[in-house]
Amino acid sequence: MPTATTAEAEKDNPHPPPGFLSRHRRTLTAALTATALAAAALLGYTLTRDNDAPPEQRPVPTAPVTYTVDGQGTAQITYIARSTTGAGTMIQEAALPWRKSVRVPLGQTPTISLILPDDGGQATCTLAIRGNLAQRATATGPHGRATCSANLPRHNRQPAAQ
Repeated sequence: MPTATTAEAEKDNPHPPPGFLSRHRRTLTAALTATALAAAALLGYTLTRDNDAPPEQRPVPTAPVTYTVDGQGTAQITYIARSTTGAGTMIQEAALPWRKSVRVPLGQTPTISLILPDDGGQATCTLAIRGNLAQRATATGPHGRATCSANLPRHNRQPAAQ
């Protein structure tokens, strides 16, 4: 019976020769670790790549909100306008009557508050969302305060017609 050469025996036998794995274990472990790290880095880059753009560049869904303060004299007014965080804007001595239409990010709570000056008076704040009255409140007297706020759902659906 003819004997096979070493090259032919390696071709027919898919298993490594004895002692091969124990001699090259560190090399194989390092290669597998490097491959796993490269795959994890690529996955991390892919998952965060879309989040690299500043939030200002992504469209933020909003709804129209109208704030109104009726009265005489002045008042300190704070309201929420369009921003990705729904940050507030303050007007120290707004002349009354006062009105502002803004866009508020969905999921934020549109809010307007007023504080009357030392000499008091009376003023009423009104909050309308998509043209519908959401809340009304009245402040009276020196340093009188009133706040109007309402929920603005995260979806942009119009109310059903009745």
